[in-house]
Amino acid sequence: MNQIKAIFFDGDDTLWDFRSAMLQALEVTLAELRRVVGNPAADALTVARMAEIREAVADELGESTTSVEVIRREALARTLAEVGHPSDDGAQRLYEVYTEARFTATHPFPGVVDVLNDLKSRYRLGLVSNGNTYPERVGLGDVFSFVLLAVECGIAKPDPRIFELALGKCGCDPTQVVHVGDSLQSDIVGANGCGIRSVWLNADGVANNSGVTPDHEIGDLRELLDIL
Repeated sequence: MNQIKAIFFDGDDTLWDFRSAMLQALEVTLAELRRVVGNPAADALTVARMAEIREAVADELGESTTSVEVIRREALARTLAEVGHPSDDGAQRLYEVYTEARFTATHPFPGVVDVLNDLKSRYRLGLVSNGNTYPERVGLGDVFSFVLLAVECGIAKPDPRIFELALGKCGCDPTQVVHVGDSLQSDIVGANGCGIRSVWLNADGVANNSGVTPDHEIGDLRELLDIL
């Protein structure tokens, strides 16, 4: 690994706890929806149902080709329609409530700040994410040399073009880069396809039956220091 000059990181569920923040934000959004709508259907709505609607929209629109903002707004619009209160303006307002609540609830995983501060003195660090969380929103604004969000560049992992953009940002060739992420399909497939060394963060210790093979597997980001 002596030739490594740069490290790319995924954001959601790799550096910060997106899932917990998402669920907290949905609770806040549901409370606002119930306040505005005020009918039995809204009272019976659950966070689990809201999540189901979001996943159905993502499957329909294509999560790799549609921005997370568009997917979330459409999901909220359909949620309002389901409880008998269709409103584009209402969906936009709920999206704003959700977004603010999610950013407020999003925090780095334990140990992440220390690891990144250690690495940034020796490597160029880049954020390559399909999400829409800017690192400064979670206290990591001074860590990365560059940030590439799919929503801004119009390309999502595992499309090799987003990795090629990242390589251009850091001025490295693929053999000089490591990419770290929690998704086998987005992060590991994408990195492997570009000849970038891949590190799968498998924090939950799940079995890999996907047929996708990372170069390295870790259970905690702090183990990356041992690999490097």
